Amino acid sequence: MKKRNETTVLYENNIVKINQEKNKDLFFEIKNEITTDVAEAVAIMMRMNVTDVWYLNIDFNNDSIIPYKCLYWLSGGSKEWITLEHYCKPWSECYKIFDEEFGSSVLNIINKSDSLNDIRNGFRRYLNLPVMYDFALEKNLIK
Repeated sequence: MKKRNETTVLYENNIVKINQEKNKDLFFEIKNEITTDVAEAVAIMMRMNVTDVWYLNIDFNNDSIIPYKCLYWLSGGSKEWITLEHYCKPWSECYKIFDEEFGSSVLNIINKSDSLNDIRNGFRRYLNLPVMYDFALEKNLIK
């Protein structure tokens, strides 16, 4: 029988729960979304009414970042990519295009960040929704 890792709750409210396993891996539960990718977690939380989590000092593993996961949320999230109200192609056809353009920016932001707030500020400054939409317009991904 496999031994279960011990976890510590670092933060919890009615929207977000952040656990850290004994091996230091983070586990984010944000409403119905679950991820171990800190960039994706920050992007999801930016779309919700989360306030006091940003100043939490936690160590995060940069090796577990998959840029297109947070780009999904930064470019509109499920609301946009499932309904395709503004986009003309599904995410499965677009994620590589976004990843090629913005993936290194995501990693640069993460590498320069010491907190969730630093990541959020980097996303707000360099990867905000107008930047994403301008890029999508340029690539003919918007209706």
